[in-house]
Amino acid sequence: MKHDTPDPALSQTMRDQAMMEVVYKIVHDLRGSVRAIAELPNWIEEDLQDSGIALPEGPAQSFDLMRRHAEKLNMMLDQLSQYSKTGYRETERVSVRTCLERAIAALNLPSDVRVRARFDPAEIEMNPDALMSVFLILLGNAAEHNAGPVRIAVTGRLRDGHWDMMLRDNGVGFPDGKLERAFDPMSKFSVVETGGAGMGLAILRRLADSYGGVVEALAPRTKRDGATIRLRLKQPCLD
Repeated sequence: MKHDTPDPALSQTMRDQAMMEVVYKIVHDLRGSVRAIAELPNWIEEDLQDSGIALPEGPAQSFDLMRRHAEKLNMMLDQLSQYSKTGYRETERVSVRTCLERAIAALNLPSDVRVRARFDPAEIEMNPDALMSVFLILLGNAAEHNAGPVRIAVTGRLRDGHWDMMLRDNGVGFPDGKLERAFDPMSKFSVVETGGAGMGLAILRRLADSYGGVVEALAPRTKRDGATIRLRLKQPCLD
């Protein structure tokens, strides 16, 4: 009797999907508890106020600390949830600049952040929410992880059947020897504390994988270059 040999790639894909389902369930179960922890100081303060009791300075500071930690946990859960669900399948012809402008508006970037962009062609085949997620992650990282005036250059062009996009900033870049690990889940190399969970680039890699593409961090070409991210996504023939 003949037995078919299992496809290793398919088996790995099934294991990955099963793991992402576990992650999603864990996040879902934890979210309610984290929200309760975040609200607990407010409930206690309201009960004390109703009883005519002023909260002493020491407990008030402890409550503020509890709120900040709960907010950080909630942010981590949001990023883990997005990581587990990444994989936008439905695509359409989408304006790259429109998605970029939507992301800039959503991020509410500081006034000292400047973004310069050039795209050719102006439209690509992709899910618009996925493309906006790309810009939210990359622009958000560049703005959050660098101090002082931030300059970001974004270019995109069609080459060899791929949409080839490059983003470069003028910040401190990635530490030496950390380029490959930059996309590992929960990897954090920034000298600036942002409160994030280090999931942005991991989400970006899963998104690129779902489009049969690749994302990589590049070493700086000059001393003025900071972090450089290259994203390549397969594209149908664009007219």
